[in-house]
Amino acid sequence: MSRTTKISVGSIQVTALRDGELYLPKEALVNLREEDAAIINDSENSELIYGNVNAYLIQSANRNLLIDAGCRELFGPTCGFLQDAIKETGLQLNDITDLFFTHLHPDHIAGAVNTDGKAIFENAALQVLESEHDFWTKNNFDPIEVNGADWSNLASGVLNAYNDKKEIISFTKDLIPGVSLLSIPGHTPGHSGFRVDSDNQALVHLGDIIHAPNLQLNDPNASTIFDIDGGEALNSRKKMLDMVSTDRVMCTSGHTLEPKFGFIEKRGTGFKFTA
Repeated sequence: MSRTTKISVGSIQVTALRDGELYLPKEALVNLREEDAAIINDSENSELIYGNVNAYLIQSANRNLLIDAGCRELFGPTCGFLQDAIKETGLQLNDITDLFFTHLHPDHIAGAVNTDGKAIFENAALQVLESEHDFWTKNNFDPIEVNGADWSNLASGVLNAYNDKKEIISFTKDLIPGVSLLSIPGHTPGHSGFRVDSDNQALVHLGDIIHAPNLQLNDPNASTIFDIDGGEALNSRKKMLDMVSTDRVMCTSGHTLEPKFGFIEKRGTGFKFTA
């Protein structure tokens, strides 16, 4: 099965890279409707809690920009296939010229370093948002499983691996020409999506506003414990879904399923993703 899905946004080529797939544990979910909670309690493999782990390759002129890097082996044997996906595009790891993370959670950064902490993409220049960088490197995290010291240590290790080619940026800076950043606060302090614009065509990446598409599109109030500020993350999710559905702009996200690219439509109190 292919791990890549390629589209063109004007003259810019965008490829979704499927690093892996997983089912969220029910303990990671909060604010569920009773009927959804009952289904999830009955099956740890319910389609309601199924998600993919995606990264994105953006190619324009002589630039090969990788956004996010998957989770390596950290989330089990069904994930960690980013390198296979990149090679499927015809590129080698050293062909990546630019690197950016939508945020510094493990499933977005672990694949950028090997198990010894060395940079995988040796020729890539890393851009990292100042607010995200400062949060994860402040060294005052508790020894807890989610958003704790282990996650902070991994983030710091990845940043250090690319220290010689690291640039700290703000949301006003384009990653490469035609690729701008979108601030989507709540999931993490510097959590972002991105927007690709070329030749009057556009694509919006919604970051991690949704982890379980079959659940959270139908009920946007359903949330996860991965959000650092749950209230702000919920507001961001609803705001972004309203925006892309109203503007009818093509979108994708860090955990979207197949198809990788499509449109969000308003359906009652929820939404639906259509190709």
